[in-house]
Amino acid sequence: MKSDKLNHIEIVLTFRRTDRIMNSGRALMLATAVSAALLAACNRKCNVDGDGGGSASVTPGSAEDFENNVPNVVYFNFDKSNLTESAQKRVEAQANWLKTYSGTKVNIAGHTDARGTAEYNMALGQARADAVSKELQKGGIEGTRISTASYGKERLFASGSEEMDHAKNRRAVTAIN
Repeated sequence: MKSDKLNHIEIVLTFRRTDRIMNSGRALMLATAVSAALLAACNRKCNVDGDGGGSASVTPGSAEDFENNVPNVVYFNFDKSNLTESAQKRVEAQANWLKTYSGTKVNIAGHTDARGTAEYNMALGQARADAVSKELQKGGIEGTRISTASYGKERLFASGSEEMDHAKNRRAVTAIN
């Protein structure tokens, strides 16, 4: 038979454990509510018409829908135009969206970092855009829906000279026409 002191300790520990579990449950419920509110806010846009409506949802199949819901930028390694595994997943997401909205056409713009000659970078930017185009076509998107362009180092995203800046510039951007 346990002493009263041991029983008291067990009861206190059980109470504390139960209280911790209940507090964890409350924290989880609060986190769930906050997440739901944030998700709802992310699915709305600001009212710019001035019609007093407060907010409206993005039109499905629109350029804004694509920009907000699809990873439209694909990054490349230095001096490369082949798609990494991560880049392939991004292009796959683009293809899935484009299959849903079959009347939509896209333009893929290839970019490079600031290093290298203008001519070389224009060719590399085109190779990057073409790589994304080919991957979209492998994913079932008709080539007639895709146009490509190269900007080489003409339109830098990041103007710094650090490697991270260069990495941000080595990209292909898919946009709705």
